[in-house]
Amino acid sequence: MRLPFIFASCCTLLSVCTQAEQPDTRAHQHGVARLELFKLATDLQISFYATGSDILGFEHQPQTQTELDAVKKAKILLAQPDKLFQIAGADCQLKHHQSNLAELQQHTKAEHKHSHDHNHDHDHDHDHDHDHKHAGHSDIEASYQFSCKAVTESVTLKVNLFSLFPDLQQIHSSWITEKGQSAATLTPADRQLSLN
Repeated sequence: MRLPFIFASCCTLLSVCTQAEQPDTRAHQHGVARLELFKLATDLQISFYATGSDILGFEHQPQTQTELDAVKKAKILLAQPDKLFQIAGADCQLKHHQSNLAELQQHTKAEHKHSHDHNHDHDHDHDHDHDHKHAGHSDIEASYQFSCKAVTESVTLKVNLFSLFPDLQQIHSSWITEKGQSAATLTPADRQLSLN
């Protein structure tokens, strides 16, 4: 069936077309997130990108119990798309979800084990640097794939991310559907998209 090929082509087209219409939101910018949507027939894909600071309250690898708890809380929230998005005009069921928060948790656990494994006392003539914490900025990514039925002409998406992550000020959104592609900037006061 040609539907997966068409869907992949639309995804590529969206990323190319929206670059000219919107500022480059892929740059690490606090308070600004990115939302990409692809709707083709009964398939809907939503991808969300934000800074670690906006989602977790920090950007480095979690080091304290409070930071580990923040990662766990964000992972739970981002795994509940019904709290993040309200889809009207279609009956959509989640098929697949993923985020990079699990990788952040796994990396932290590995670092913790690594530091315990190397806590023995031995003498070397060279420096042994085991500080693997990332010095850069961390970005959070989450994606959702839905299968929809009873799709109407007017599908809208209400985005609840602002109330869950209050550090977000704007979400630059772009989408592609069978009817074309478009883009908009969401704010806490204007958080609904019409995917027509």
